[in-house]
Amino acid sequence: MPNLLDEHNVVLTPAYRILSLRDADADAGHDPDNALGQAYATVAASTGTELHLVCAQAELPVAVGLRLWDTDPAVTAQGDGVGLTAPLEVEFATGLVVLSSPTAEAVDFRLLTGPGTYAAVVEHSGRTSAEQHRPNADPASNEVSHETYTINLWRTGDIEDD
Repeated sequence: MPNLLDEHNVVLTPAYRILSLRDADADAGHDPDNALGQAYATVAASTGTELHLVCAQAELPVAVGLRLWDTDPAVTAQGDGVGLTAPLEVEFATGLVVLSSPTAEAVDFRLLTGPGTYAAVVEHSGRTSAEQHRPNADPASNEVSHETYTINLWRTGDIEDD
């Protein structure tokens, strides 16, 4: 049975609708295969060194959870309007990860399981409500979007040398 090793919850405003999770030493924005473009269609995609999430709106903050598991948690969609991404692979060379948005705030977390290759499945909910609310959003209010994202990570191995 999978064990939850660590969990962090933050609220971030997704500038340009984009959130990303990468190792602190990875080059932000290096995207030769256009994973960001793919994320617009699938909610999340990976460059191999950076996980991109595309939110439904950019005006209001969204809730983001980061969960670290000891093994595949076999996450399933629970409830109406909840979605899951396909498993994605991302490398974290130092084990210090940065969750950020372009031109906006960033937070960092130390992965207890250290550097390595990780699998990620992103749970998301509230996207339809956020899309419907988007034209009426008031960024000056203290309102938080109905959008929520939970990034479930588990270590799958060491980083292979090239």
